Parts: sequence; C-alpha cells; structure tokens
Amino acid sequence: MIHEIGQRPTSSRVAVLNILLESEFPLTHHELLQTLTQSAPFDRVTLYRVLDWLVECSLVHPIMGEDRTRRFQVTQHNAKHHHAHFECTSCGKMFCLDDVKPKVPNSVPAHFTVESVELNIKGQCDQCNAA
Repeated sequence: MIHEIGQRPTSSRVAVLNILLESEFPLTHHELLQTLTQSAPFDRVTLYRVLDWLVECSLVHPIMGEDRTRRFQVTQHNAKHHHAHFECTSCGKMFCLDDVKPKVPNSVPAHFTVESVELNIKGQCDQCNAA
C-alpha cells in the first residue's frame, strides 16, 4: 500500500500498518503501542508520527470515540472513507458500517469545500445485547 502511493515503506510504517490491517476493529494509540511492544521496543512518539503520516497519506483514517480518544483504521481501496461507524456504549468497540453512507450536503456556504462527513452511531453491539 505504501509503495502504491509512491512512498518509502519504513519498518515503523509497515509495522503499524500491518497491525491495523490485521485488526477487526479500529485501534487506539495505546492499543497499537501495546501490540507493537510485544515483540520489540517501540517509541510512542514514533507511533504518533507514523499515525499522522498514515492519515495524511489517506492510508488510515481516525475515528473519534465518545471518550474523545482517536481510533485508527485502514482506509480501504485507496479511497477516502465514506461510511458510518458504530460505537458500542457498553464495551467501547467500534465497528464500520460500510453500507451506511453519510450524505454530503448539497450546498454549503460560498467558498466552503466539503472534505469529509463523519457519522458515528452509538448503541449496543450484538454481543453486549446478548449478554
């Protein structure tokens, strides 16, 4: 993915991207750091820089949870993410709702440009509902 956008795949970039690709859910900085440090030391500042770079390159997108913690997820198919997210208020997990597309407004004030629309839906996931 990094080669496809014409950038250099450093070991830090590849490590972070691989963890996000393997995860079913968006991960916080803390969750990423815990996973990265299981095999070798990894600097938390480097992780912040790598995540910022991945977001800037549109390889990853951040999702802000109700707890005001950013979670990160791989942006699929080299496209900007245009789907809603569901946050479980019981377990805190976030899920992509690929079939739920936020609507971009037809008109915005003059000289405004829409870059993205975020839609976060909150409730209980199926596992928490079953419990």
